[in-house]
Amino acid sequence: MSGTETQVGIVEWAERIESARALELQLASVVGAWVPRTTPAGAKLLLARHSRHFAWHAELWDGLVPVLHDRPEGSAVVDESLRTAEAALVAVTEPKGVYDDVLPLVVAAYRGWSGEATPIAERPVMRVLDLVLHDLDFDAQEGHDLFAS
Repeated sequence: MSGTETQVGIVEWAERIESARALELQLASVVGAWVPRTTPAGAKLLLARHSRHFAWHAELWDGLVPVLHDRPEGSAVVDESLRTAEAALVAVTEPKGVYDDVLPLVVAAYRGWSGEATPIAERPVMRVLDLVLHDLDFDAQEGHDLFAS
């Protein structure tokens, strides 16, 4: 397949992007809510920074949402590869769960998307995936290390 042919249609990309935006906003909200309830200053700063990362990721995804006039824009997680991560996020009761249970699912979904994106048709998506995956890999390891005990 050449770089001009696409494996995923624009409607599916729209659903994926809207789902990523929605999930990243949920992550920002959940992680941000722990900041005032967390005692160690280092953990508080890490959670605040990661919450802002998730919100920034949502902004990046928002900039890619295609305008499709025959369907309304969505704000829920409808992409199947991210619904598992959303369900895991709902079940999380402490920060450790985000880093050990949720983020690996998000990273796996994004890596799958990255393998389906083509340089000509989906280059903006690839650019956002590169930025977001770099952040998520680093943040997941940092959070895992801090909350491992």
